[in-house]
Amino acid sequence: MLRARGSDFQWLAERVTGMFGLTLKELLTGGKQRKTVKARSVLCYWATREFGMSAVALSKQLNIASSTASESAARGLRIVEAQGLTLLDEDI
Repeated sequence: MLRARGSDFQWLAERVTGMFGLTLKELLTGGKQRKTVKARSVLCYWATREFGMSAVALSKQLNIASSTASESAARGLRIVEAQGLTLLDEDI
């Protein structure tokens, strides 16, 4: 559904940066700050779950190991559920 609307990885990354108050550079370059880790985890979760990206493709986008992308996606699921985050606005 998201791809049919013209959404892509860039759109997803911008959506996540808006939610967490980060710049695109901060999100994509990573770091150990709590907010950055949370945002990247949510990005990994939605990229794999909603966009159907493989961990390998995602790892190339983020310059991380594919196992790290998988672990981040699992962490992202917990964050999304705990904070009640939604990818799309309710009115879309």
